[in-house]
Amino acid sequence: MLLAVVLLTTILLLRIRTQRREQRDAQAMQYWTQILRQELETPGVVVRGLERGEVAGFLEAWNAVHEPLDDSASRRLIPVGTRVGLADAARKLLRRGYHDRAMAIIAMGHLRDPRVFDDIAPHLRDRSPIVSLCAGRALAQIDSSRAMTMFVPLILEREDWAPGSVARILAENSDGSAGRELSKSLLRANADTTVKLVRFLADIDPARAAEVIHQLMGSDVDDRLLSVCLQLVNDRRELGRVRKLLHATRWHVRMHAASALARIGEAGDHMNLEPLLSDSVWWVRYRAAQAMLMLPGMDSGKLLAIRERTSDAYGRGIIDHVLAEQNLRAAV
Repeated sequence: MLLAVVLLTTILLLRIRTQRREQRDAQAMQYWTQILRQELETPGVVVRGLERGEVAGFLEAWNAVHEPLDDSASRRLIPVGTRVGLADAARKLLRRGYHDRAMAIIAMGHLRDPRVFDDIAPHLRDRSPIVSLCAGRALAQIDSSRAMTMFVPLILEREDWAPGSVARILAENSDGSAGRELSKSLLRANADTTVKLVRFLADIDPARAAEVIHQLMGSDVDDRLLSVCLQLVNDRRELGRVRKLLHATRWHVRMHAASALARIGEAGDHMNLEPLLSDSVWWVRYRAAQAMLMLPGMDSGKLLAIRERTSDAYGRGIIDHVLAEQNLRAAV
C-alpha cells in the first residue's frame, strides 16, 4: 500500500510539473510572439534577455513567426535573436531529445549566425531524419555554398530523407551551389542514385540538367534511367533520339517518349505517333493520343480526321477517350 501511495504521489507531482511547464511555455510563447511582431512593424523594440524558463516558449514563437516570412522580412528579426542571446540558449538544447534538437537547429538557422555553423553541422548525420533535414536547411540559411558541399553528397546515403523535404532545401538555394554539387555527385553516382539526383537537378537548374540529360541519352543507360530522362527532357536537341525511342522494346519507354514529343515535338510528329495508337499497351495508346492533341497546329478537328483514317478499333477508341476528356475539361 505504501509503495502504491508513493507511485501515485510521484505520478501526480510529475503531472503537475508538466502542466506548469506547458503553461509557462505557452505564456512565454504568447509574450515573445507579440514582441517579434512588433519588431516586424516597428524595428528597434527594446527587449530583455531570456529568462531560464522561457527558452522553449521563445523558440516556439521565433520559429512560428519566421516560417511564413520571406528572406528579407526574416532577416529583420535577427537583431532581436542576437539581443536575447538565442545562440547560447539554443546550443544547450542540442544535447537533448530530438524535438528540442530540431527546434534549436531551426531557430539557429533563422538566426543566420556563422558562429553556430559548426555547432549544427554534426547533426546532418543525426539518426533522426527530421533533425538531420532541419540541420541541412539551417546550414543552407547560414552559408549556402558551404552547406551544399556537405548536404548534397549525403542525399546518396540517406534513404530515410523524404524527397519533398530534400527538394525544398535545394529549391531555396539561390547561389547556384546546389546545382554545382548535384552535377559533381552525378559523376560518381550509380544508376539508382542518378535517377534521384537528376530529378532534383531538373527542379533547381533546368539548364544544367539539360546538359546532363543530353549526355545520359547519348550513352548506354538502362531503361529506368532512360524513362526518367524522357520525363524530364525539354530540349529540342533530343528530338531525334525521342523519335527513335517511340519504337523501343519496353512499353514504358515508348509511353514516355510519346509524352516527351508532346513537349518538344513538331507539327509533323503526328505521323510518328500514329502507329502507337494501335499499341498493345493501353497507356502507350493513351499518351500517344494525348501527345498528338498537344502538337503545334493540332486541334480536335484534325485529331478526328486521324480517327477516321485509323482502321484499328483500339486506336479509334483511345482518340474518342482523349477527346471526351478534353470536352469535359472545357465544360468545367
